Amino acid sequence: MEALKMILQVALDLTDIEQAMSIAEKAAHGGAHWLEVGTPLIKKEGMRAVELMKRRFPDRKVVADLKTMDTGALEVEMAVRHGADVVSILGVADDKTIKDAVKVAKRYGIRVMVDLIGVKDKVARAKQLEKMGVDYILVHTGIDEQVQGKSPLEDLEKVVKAVKIPVAVAGGLNLETIPKVVEMGATIIIVGGAITKAKDPEETTRKIIDLFWGEYMLTIKKAMRDIMDHINHVVDALKLEEVRGMIDAMIGANKIFIYGAGRSGLVGKAFAMRLMHLDFNVYVVGETITPAFGEGDLLIAISGSGETKSIVDAAEIAKDQGGKVVALTSYKNSTLGRISDVVVTIPGRAKTDVPTDYIARQMLTEYKWVAPMGTLFEDSTMIFLDGIIALLMATFQKTEKDMKKKHATLE
Repeated sequence: MEALKMILQVALDLTDIEQAMSIAEKAAHGGAHWLEVGTPLIKKEGMRAVELMKRRFPDRKVVADLKTMDTGALEVEMAVRHGADVVSILGVADDKTIKDAVKVAKRYGIRVMVDLIGVKDKVARAKQLEKMGVDYILVHTGIDEQVQGKSPLEDLEKVVKAVKIPVAVAGGLNLETIPKVVEMGATIIIVGGAITKAKDPEETTRKIIDLFWGEYMLTIKKAMRDIMDHINHVVDALKLEEVRGMIDAMIGANKIFIYGAGRSGLVGKAFAMRLMHLDFNVYVVGETITPAFGEGDLLIAISGSGETKSIVDAAEIAKDQGGKVVALTSYKNSTLGRISDVVVTIPGRAKTDVPTDYIARQMLTEYKWVAPMGTLFEDSTMIFLDGIIALLMATFQKTEKDMKKKHATLE
């Protein structure tokens, strides 16, 4: 489950599709994260409304508020085929209906939100739903209940404490009540009339988003600290013999070639630029002016998995040409690691399992949402290579002033 930090979902409980699309446009401009095709709109326009909403806002999650009570598998599949990212199921539905909905949703990679409206014991049912594998619990006070003076605040805090999955809240929320539900631990804040009936929906949306920024800053800072904690772990784990092997290979090379794919490639390019500033004969593999690799040359290959085919192929060619290979990877026993003359181990995420797919391995840890896919490896490698530059500056007595002489002037 991805970690969510204060999501604003706008409930478009209207019956006119053009009006709904117009308000959705304004809410999206104001910063709304999720757009809900409300139950009245779906009943009036059918799944067409979901499809139109997703087509118009492909970058936002579209919630189909079906309030499904029966045939969970069928209705989730219908919603998926029309572009829904999240589908709502009623908590009072039969367990089989909910389990079938969850099963189909997982197959298609979308989420299930279960609405507790009408459920008598919300805490007990929330616990049951969590065990069934639903993605979100919604504490919802309906319009008819609001008229009777009821509020979602009565049950929200208890439900939040009872489950570990994200909890959404809906029911007459506005600028005055939102801070309270945030304080109680709600993650998805669903706002309807306060936005759809506002004189300026965009401005109202912005004001609601403003209320979230304290939480947003905490998220950013936590992510940064978690990444820095990992980098500190990498620093402590560096092995002298590996780093020395890399430096010796660089100093003894005729030409240095650097190769990485994706973000690792960008890290490699940044390293190559600094080596150029230090007067090394350095090239980035794949650039149009990169010369042939020959005997006595060095390839620095960057691959978190050590299995990226293009990187492994390049390493094999480098060896065939009589050169050396230094690998920067998380897995010393990978294909790249076994080919290389020197391996510098840069840990990515801690392994809790070892499936064959690298990205799958990387997604099995607590860092999933903080640093997706190869981020920890890439950030750690970047910092490590900056450390190598510091050592080379000291070794060859190069100052920042010396390096500036080599800095690009045509930019």
